[in-house]
Amino acid sequence: MVQMFGTVLDLSRNILRGFLFAGIVLCFSAPAYADLFPLGHTSDVSAFSEEHIQLLAPSDTGSRPALIYEGGDLFLGVGDLYEGFETPWGAVWQPQLWVFGTMRSAVQMFENASSNSTAAEWANRLDLYANVQLTGTEKFIIGVRPLDRNEPSKFSRVSFNDNRGPGQSEFNMNIRTMFFEGDLGSLFPGLDPEGTAPIDYGFSVGRQLLQFQEGIMLNDEIDSIGVVRNNIHLPGIPSLRTSFVWGWNDVGRSDAGRDNTTNMFGLFNSADMQDLSWNLDLVYVADSVSGGDSYHAGFSSIQRIGHYNTAFRVNASSAETASVKAGTGVLYSAEVSLTPQKSDDIAYLNAFVADGNFTQVGREPVVGGPLGALGILFASPSLGNFGSELNSFANDVAGFAMGYQAFWNHHRTSLTLETAGRKDLSGDRFDDIAFGFEFRQRLAHRIQLQVDSHYTVQEKRSNGYGLRTEILYQF
Repeated sequence: MVQMFGTVLDLSRNILRGFLFAGIVLCFSAPAYADLFPLGHTSDVSAFSEEHIQLLAPSDTGSRPALIYEGGDLFLGVGDLYEGFETPWGAVWQPQLWVFGTMRSAVQMFENASSNSTAAEWANRLDLYANVQLTGTEKFIIGVRPLDRNEPSKFSRVSFNDNRGPGQSEFNMNIRTMFFEGDLGSLFPGLDPEGTAPIDYGFSVGRQLLQFQEGIMLNDEIDSIGVVRNNIHLPGIPSLRTSFVWGWNDVGRSDAGRDNTTNMFGLFNSADMQDLSWNLDLVYVADSVSGGDSYHAGFSSIQRIGHYNTAFRVNASSAETASVKAGTGVLYSAEVSLTPQKSDDIAYLNAFVADGNFTQVGREPVVGGPLGALGILFASPSLGNFGSELNSFANDVAGFAMGYQAFWNHHRTSLTLETAGRKDLSGDRFDDIAFGFEFRQRLAHRIQLQVDSHYTVQEKRSNGYGLRTEILYQF
């Protein structure tokens, strides 16, 4: 099987090395190449029609796929709603129980600087959730991952050629997600019968996924409580949302070690202006271990500049004492993308510079580092030992990711071509450049096929490569 992978990989990397870089550069180049792009499906944009168009009857729009279990009103169903009951504190609850999940199964092989030889495995992951929906704003969610233990080498897998062992079953029912969320005004309507008091505060408490600055600053499941206030009106700011979050357990530091002696305090703000949206996030991490405290700040501005979509971010971390838990550094990043005329394709160029050792507030062990949000070659699939193609941590490094994503068949088919590189700024490490693609095809209503391949040119080390095929089933 490994030989078969190698043959396919040779073919894919020869194709990639021939046209990937040139195609992306041409897309961002002069209009002389306009006839070459877009690569995906194109359609003319027509004026609004004055002709009456009859809407499709529900029977003509396709059947609604059912979840694993639907108790009470159906998820996105039609018909009469359950009238529910009134609670002693005045809220009307209409309980429903929805059970759903995602199954991922991948056969993958890779060889890079961290593996002594070509490694191949069949890895599996199941995310299973139960949602007790009480109202439109109040819900209780619990989730498990019964086929892995949240570490790259601890997925239920079969190893074909790997020094990490022959494979194993990691069945467990450890709770990975469990939280309750709601709105104070909706939960206790008796506190404001007239609906005029400013008590519409959202809240969430329990083990939940926290993602800020697109995961660059924080990407972790933490035992925490959060309170949010939406639609705050200030002079010059038509809509401001601010959140306070306290996390007291299971904080994954930069080394992704789970820590139940660390407290995280965060103030997260986002605002929609006339021409842009911005986010300002501030976090303090108090560690019971001496020297483990750290401060974090992130600012981003998202806007359109002419025909280009842009996002500029500055994220900083400051550690009381530099360690594997936290470091001191600043990560500057810029994301630029455009959509070629008459298509939904996306061409993008993302660049970054890290001054010092920037580290995240917290991260899951399987998601990689802060650069994962900047390109598919920096992102980990979070499934088994197949990590990111390029190192996704930001320690005195500069780099880029440049790619093109094309769509066909009403978005049922997509192909992303990307080249990315890292330049070491410290003089102590290495420079790398990688080429890769990601192909996705919808096979059925709930099933998706994904094929990824990459080739990495690594300074002073053997070149790396990889190939993976994944089936994703949502139910």
